[in-house]
Amino acid sequence: MKILVTNDDGFDNNGIWALVNAVKDLGEVAVVAPAENQSGVGAGLTLRRSVKINRAPSRVDGVECHAVSGTPGDSVILGIEHVLMGDVGVVVAGINPGFNTSRNLFISGTMGAAIVAAGKGYKSCAFSMGFEDDMDDPVVRDTVTEVARELMSPDTAQGALFNVNIPMFRDGRILGAEGAVPAPSEFRSLIEARSDGGYELFSGLSVNIERQQFARGTDTEVLNRGRVAISALDGPTLAHQPNDPTLRRMIDAVNRVTG
Repeated sequence: MKILVTNDDGFDNNGIWALVNAVKDLGEVAVVAPAENQSGVGAGLTLRRSVKINRAPSRVDGVECHAVSGTPGDSVILGIEHVLMGDVGVVVAGINPGFNTSRNLFISGTMGAAIVAAGKGYKSCAFSMGFEDDMDDPVVRDTVTEVARELMSPDTAQGALFNVNIPMFRDGRILGAEGAVPAPSEFRSLIEARSDGGYELFSGLSVNIERQQFARGTDTEVLNRGRVAISALDGPTLAHQPNDPTLRRMIDAVNRVTG
């Protein structure tokens, strides 16, 4: 089975190669990712101008790499239809340095890539973790491998969509996995005037602590307990799917490797 690997931080980011190393023994891997950092573009596509795709250096033997002058969504479409000519089993995105929880699901380019893939009917999953943790840690690698293995299962429906957040390590350990619902949140933004006459936009999340932040089973709460938070979504509608059977298998598989 062919595996398309992408991200939003660019083809030369360490996280995408950690993801490649985690899935390369599961199938034939191709990397198609933005040429430059595209964080925060969500599932956006480049319209009304051409997008270029070029071969780029690969860090893993036997894995071809292509850089796209566009968004993660552009990379998914070109990867599926141009590089792999539709011969794709699954699409995986990440590993993003920084959690993609709550409302970030709709802002994140990592998740946006997975959303585009699922919208085209492909099984897809986005992976994210804390900024300061080691993406090449063996437990992280095993966690990603087992989730991807279940994603590739013939029992997983086409168009299935998953979001996986790996917690900050506690005493060098991950304390298992749970299904999680994206936490409700408020979106806050800030505009800063620049010397060139334009404006720079900053965005952030403010989760309503009093109402929902630590509600049992939300992605932020699950991560706070040191556990991998896995959300299952319906690709066409983005509706949360807490009873998805593949979600259950993913949780069981991660619990086995994290012990």
